[in-house]
Amino acid sequence: MDAESEIKTYSLAEVAAMVLPDMARGERWLARRLLRGEISGYRIGRHWRMTHEDVENLIQRHRNKATSLQELVRDGPAVTGLTPTSRRRLERGEMATRLSFGA
Repeated sequence: MDAESEIKTYSLAEVAAMVLPDMARGERWLARRLLRGEISGYRIGRHWRMTHEDVENLIQRHRNKATSLQELVRDGPAVTGLTPTSRRRLERGEMATRLSFGA
């Protein structure tokens, strides 16, 4: 077997250290999701393992999707907490220049 065909696998402790370093019970969180079938991995005996692809899928599944100002304007009422003046500025695109240059 050559080095390119070897599959790198990780224990839950390794995945938790890589992906969830600030979470106190990262291994347990991962194990629960694996048992529910929410994330992919495989079990050898009593131990869960994840491939590099499984780890990438985990990250992608829980990735935050950025929202552009145009999407906020289009959604209208979803933009809460704005004064009428701020809402008008947002709709006209003035907020984009103010936000990009900072205050």
